[in-house]
Order: sequence, then structure tokens, then C-alpha cells
Amino acid sequence: MFPSRLLLIKATFAIAIMTTMSSCKKNEVLEKTSNNGVFSKDDSEEIDAYFLIATANISKAIISKSQIAQQKCQDEKLKQLSSEIESNQNEFLQEITKMANKKLIIITNDEIDANNDLYTLIDATKATFDIAYINLIIESIEDQIELLKSISKETKDTDILKFAVKYLPKQYEFLQESKALKSNFIIKSHKTIKF
Repeated sequence: MFPSRLLLIKATFAIAIMTTMSSCKKNEVLEKTSNNGVFSKDDSEEIDAYFLIATANISKAIISKSQIAQQKCQDEKLKQLSSEIESNQNEFLQEITKMANKKLIIITNDEIDANNDLYTLIDATKATFDIAYINLIIESIEDQIELLKSISKETKDTDILKFAVKYLPKQYEFLQESKALKSNFIIKSHKTIKF
């Protein structure tokens, strides 16, 4: 019975590989058919697609981090800020998803970096969680701001431009609030150290 199972697995694997290869060849043919405007791509469309996917992934990561923060934060101001950030990012992600769907762009997940950050937060002790969260959230918001700034210079799409102009000021506000809280944590930690 064991050899027949192994044979079945090998056959299934071989069929999957052949199907994938033939599918790839079909996609190459479609992309090479530039006479039909439906399949032609330009740099602007690729930049817009990259922007939508990258910002959606950052937004999802920020939401996850903020949800963990609301459960584990010791500082009430940080809990409140994480709640506001989560709410903003849910709205942000909803608009990004709507634009991506309109352009027939599938948002894929870049889970490796996001998962590493989440593991860092989950593994953090109560004493180290707040500073770990604030460092990760500052980094994520800075990344999001950079994407919004660069797309506002490079896109030809008015919807994406309006989106960037709408959300950029609020992301700067969250960044400044996060940095201020981080400074307070550093000051508090220096006061508690005894020489």
C-alpha cells in the first residue's frame, strides 16, 4: 500500500508541474501580444501596482501591531495612540483595496517581515513591549510616508494622487506623536536608572 501512495504523490506532483509550466507559457504569449492594448503595460502602471501592494502590506502590518499593542501596552497614551492608528489604517487599507480592485490588481502578502515584527512584539516582556512597539510602529509609518511621498511624484493616476495627499498629513501626525511618546519613554527609563 505504501508504494502506491508514493506513486500517487509523484504523479500528482508531476501533473502540477506540467500545468504550471504550460500556464506560464500562456502568460508569456499574452504579455508579448502588445498589439492588443489590454495586455500592454507601462512603467506608470507597474509603479502604481507596486505602490498599492506595498502600502497595503505595510498597512496590514501596522494594524496587526496596533492590535497587539492594545492588549499588551502598559502606557495608556500608547494604547490610545495604537487604537487611533489601527482605525486610520483600517480606513487606509479599505481605500487601497478598493483602488486595487478597480485596477484588477491582486494584493499579495509579504508576510516574512511582518511576521518577524509580530514575533518580536509577541515575545517582548511587559517591561520591553512599549518601546519595542513604538520602535516598530515608527519604522512602519516612516516606510508608509516614503511610499506616499514617492508615489505622489511618480503617479499619473489622479485617484492615487488624491489618496496620497489625503493620508500623508495624518501619517506625519502619527509619526510625530509616536516619536514624542518614544522620547517620554526614554526620559522615564533614564529617571528610573539608579547610579
